Amino acid sequence: MKVSRQIIAATALALALLAMLPPPNRAGAAQGASIPSLEQLQALIGSQQQSANLAKSDPITYAWDLFFYTNWPALTGPNYRGQPDPKKTFGSGPVVWETWKNTSETFLCNGHPPLNWNSKEPIPPPLCPPSISAIPAPQPSDSGSLWQDLTGNSEVDGFPAKDDTSQDLLYEIRMDKSTFDYVVSRTLYNLDGQINYAATKGALNFDWAAMEVKAAWRWLDTTKEGCTEQNYFTANALWAEKDTSGKFVKWRTGLMGLTGLHILTKALPQWVWITFEQVNNVGCTQVTRQFPIPPEIAAVNAQMRKALAGTKWANYELVGVQTTAMNGATPVLLANTQLETMFQSRSSCLTCHAVANIATHKPVKPEDDLRKSFVQRTPPVSPPYYIGDPPALAPWVGQDFVWSLRRAAWLKK
Repeated sequence: MKVSRQIIAATALALALLAMLPPPNRAGAAQGASIPSLEQLQALIGSQQQSANLAKSDPITYAWDLFFYTNWPALTGPNYRGQPDPKKTFGSGPVVWETWKNTSETFLCNGHPPLNWNSKEPIPPPLCPPSISAIPAPQPSDSGSLWQDLTGNSEVDGFPAKDDTSQDLLYEIRMDKSTFDYVVSRTLYNLDGQINYAATKGALNFDWAAMEVKAAWRWLDTTKEGCTEQNYFTANALWAEKDTSGKFVKWRTGLMGLTGLHILTKALPQWVWITFEQVNNVGCTQVTRQFPIPPEIAAVNAQMRKALAGTKWANYELVGVQTTAMNGATPVLLANTQLETMFQSRSSCLTCHAVANIATHKPVKPEDDLRKSFVQRTPPVSPPYYIGDPPALAPWVGQDFVWSLRRAAWLKK
């Protein structure tokens, strides 16, 4: 089957004719790139109809608008989590998504309920068993006094991506209040609750306002030109180092730079999949881009870089946005070199996440899988990941494209 390199979906003329206009005073990307006002962004984010229409009719503009909204300067303090600061203009930090709930705050290792939305993020986070390691004072960073608790060092294929100094890239996932509230209200923060919901209620269906981000970071202890803190949006980060048996050893802390950012939003029933990267990734990490950024996106990126001149965000570019699994008879692909390094040729965000699922009973035999694998075992393909139309899930139950639910643990009394 021919694999498309096109990653902009919903371009059919009929769909464009049906789409309504974007929010007032918001020109499409093709008509001239600009930084929207916070009022324009909030009008878009607050309207299901406007969000869906813009995502379908002009996905490039919609992707950049989500980038602006999630990276708008945030109000700080636990009482303002997830809220942009109306007194600030775009370009500084900390930013909105950094104040969303980390998966380490949501899916506790004992399966207990997480603290409420406005609780302060614990630094360091509790481990099982808890650590009493002290965290040093933060270094000056774009994220101010906020810390990023990084919770993974491998990509979906199980292997780490490396930076130019052969250190692992590190990752975190954060969810907005809509996503967090849905998880908490349905006891989806532990595996027992997920199985019970699947058995009694069926498939999940998050609210249209649900959003998540997955961020990739690299340590900035390098002097290589283009790879220093001057070139990256920075944050103080902490990472739980473990030995070969998985036992906690110590906390590593330091300054990190943002290399990639996935933005997921349920503006459409199959979600909208948006991904950005830092422009120097190929030189500052051990990755190669297998497919070039499509020219229509590259043209807008060039305009945006001018509009963002003087800010670190000028060093970030849209790689693509996906709204459908298929373009006619051809699977749609979308990959971020920092998060899908080795399987760019078979990376479809929508298709992979469509496989998110859970069993309706606790496994009692070794052959009883808790979840259907996202790896396509038959027929043999390489890399072995589903693309195109998602596979059937039965007897497992779908979890509405949200793979972060896999981070839940069993409930411990």
